[in-house]
Amino acid sequence: MELVYGEVMYSNKIFKNTIKEMPVCDRPQERLIKYGPNYLSNAELLALIIRTGSKSGDSAIAIADKVLKTIKSEGDNDGLRSLKNVCVQDLMQVEGIGEAKASMIVAAVQLGVRLAQSSYNNKVRVTTPSIAANYVMSEMSSLNQEHFRIMTLNTKREINFIREISKGIINMTVVHPREVFKAAINDNAHSIILLHNHPTGDPKPSRADIDLTEKLVHASKILEIEIADHIIIGDNKYFSFVEEGLIF
Repeated sequence: MELVYGEVMYSNKIFKNTIKEMPVCDRPQERLIKYGPNYLSNAELLALIIRTGSKSGDSAIAIADKVLKTIKSEGDNDGLRSLKNVCVQDLMQVEGIGEAKASMIVAAVQLGVRLAQSSYNNKVRVTTPSIAANYVMSEMSSLNQEHFRIMTLNTKREINFIREISKGIINMTVVHPREVFKAAINDNAHSIILLHNHPTGDPKPSRADIDLTEKLVHASKILEIEIADHIIIGDNKYFSFVEEGLIF
């Protein structure tokens, strides 16, 4: 399938303007019902939210494709990660997107975020780095700035809370041990997992990341609040200091 503005090409045949002009078997809604959502492209899924084309003749799929191409930021190949951070006003800059369609897109995205975060209300036991990483992966991999957070754990290594410590370029000046352990003490944490993201998508730690971790581990031994791991989130992948033998 090839998407182009104002027309959609299936099997070398072009169907202009509306989804209704496409063969029934190729329409997004019919394909979703028959095969499930995993068989639809990002543009097709977004088109089902947009529903209708524009007055200028673009189909809903063509408009959806424009949205994804317009909003994508550096390091985001298909625009999907960037979709989480857009507002109604941003979307309305795309031809064919008015206030109503923009509001529907933002609402749908927010539902997805809340669904991904709904497990925060359950007690999840962290027995491996992958459990902690997957717990925050969906949300943190889409952030376009670096965020430093801690995951506070109880004596059973169950997650209590995720606390944000700082936002912006991560270094030892911005992330002060005082703020990290103040949040841990307030949550009565037995141990914590350090979390931050790399908007570039590459979770490999920098020298500053390693230095900061060493500083916080040293402080943790004085306060007797264990740092169980430091996990860096990239583009749907992670780096664990424990797995790589950098925290013992």
